Amino acid sequence: MKVCIVVFGAIHYSVALTAALSEYCYIDFYCSEYHLKKGDSSIINLLKDNVRVNCYGKYRNRDLRNLFIYYKLCRKIKSKKYDVIHFQDVGTPWMALFWIICKKYPLVMTVHDPSPHLGLPIAHKIYRNIMQRIFVNKANKIIVHGNLLKNQVLERYFKKTFEDVVVIPHGEFSILKYWDKKGKSNKKISQLKKILFFGYIRPNKGLEYLIKAEPFIRKHVSDYMIIIAGICDAFDKYEKYIEPDSKIKIINKYIPDKEVPEYFRNTSVVVLPYISATQSGIIPLAYSFGKPVIATRVGSMPEIIEDGKTGFLVEPRNEKDLANAIIKLISDDKLIKMMSENALRYCKRNLSWDSIAKRTIKVYSEIS
Repeated sequence: MKVCIVVFGAIHYSVALTAALSEYCYIDFYCSEYHLKKGDSSIINLLKDNVRVNCYGKYRNRDLRNLFIYYKLCRKIKSKKYDVIHFQDVGTPWMALFWIICKKYPLVMTVHDPSPHLGLPIAHKIYRNIMQRIFVNKANKIIVHGNLLKNQVLERYFKKTFEDVVVIPHGEFSILKYWDKKGKSNKKISQLKKILFFGYIRPNKGLEYLIKAEPFIRKHVSDYMIIIAGICDAFDKYEKYIEPDSKIKIINKYIPDKEVPEYFRNTSVVVLPYISATQSGIIPLAYSFGKPVIATRVGSMPEIIEDGKTGFLVEPRNEKDLANAIIKLISDDKLIKMMSENALRYCKRNLSWDSIAKRTIKVYSEIS
């Protein structure tokens, strides 16, 4: 089978999936230079030599200079005679304009976020909604990462049938261990318990509730540190919640891939106090390093967190509930060890890319 994967977002997910698919299919991987440069472009090096990588375009999606670039891209895709095209995330106006060139090929689309995240600019939400609607309607199959998300797609796009939308879980992120120079986590649990909030800081992620939970944690536990690692353009919104004696360390910057293992290797728990969400790549990333997760009951996150086994689920917008879960976990070394082992076991059993690749190929075979 000859597959064309076109990446408009979710670069880490796309690379991991492509690497797994390349064991079974002939893969051409298309990604814009603009998207690569927004993150850590070295992620492409994790693809094997049997994947044909095609980088195109250095301008943001809506830039008029992309007009001729996407025309040539669609012509190139047409000339390769693929069995299926797979879009990662929403397309672009220029791809929509020239889609007629390669529309004869079956299209699979992975919809990572059926609805835009809370707090995004209105113009961005409108743009994403329009682009998503255009290509969802063109797609033969839609892949989502949870049953709740499948229901959201079916409610939003009433022309799609139950069989058109397929649930395949978000895979683990052990690919990031490529940069892990020190290897495994320390077997001996550190006296200082590290509580990690990781990734881009956006309004939907509810960071203020973790910060508000800190004084409650401090009343019951002393040997801990909350680490907030991720870029935020307006962190002053959160600074007002930080008390003078708070045990909080802030790393307000983009975290390149080569530094990711350092944050996860020896942390005790990863916390996602989200207000709203679809699914989160942070959970499989934490599981990949054998770390338990405390997250809120939003989106499809409860579908991959086994409450009391791989972590805890708490109510959103409730700092006391969040604090109690954190206190319960970091106060019990045996519980940390048990949940860490369960998280790694869950990751290997349910989130392996080989399994996800086989399920994805089954989707391809149904329409090619």
